[in-house]
Amino acid sequence: MALKIKLKPHEKAIINGAVIQNGPRATEFIVKNFAQILREPEVMQQEDATTPAKRTYFAAQLMLLDPDNAEAYKARFQSLLDDLAQALTNKEMLGKLTAAAGAVAQDNYYQALRQIRDVIDYEQVLLEHPPVDADRTPPPGEAD
Repeated sequence: MALKIKLKPHEKAIINGAVIQNGPRATEFIVKNFAQILREPEVMQQEDATTPAKRTYFAAQLMLLDPDNAEAYKARFQSLLDDLAQALTNKEMLGKLTAAAGAVAQDNYYQALRQIRDVIDYEQVLLEHPPVDADRTPPPGEAD
């Protein structure tokens, strides 16, 4: 199955570890066979991997970007994934982690990244709006 990739002017993409950069106009191309592809907006820098889900994403990204050393990154990925799964209770997000682990087992790192991006979005919502603990004592001025 072919994959259509659209790149904005000067946008970069990584295909099987090689960085390509688009010229001054938007373009699209079709990849006819399986390839590990990551567009620039999907790339996470190490300094941005500041949460458990983002660290898990970064570990999966390393496998995609450095396929020659992917096996070395898998143990770290699995450890981060296991820790994240222990912290989550949402069944849909746990399913995403299971799917990510399955994708990594099949060396389909991009699919793993797609699953983990959903977990990052969920994690961000939790960080912005933490669940209310009914047993906690509210700080002064917060009680009704």
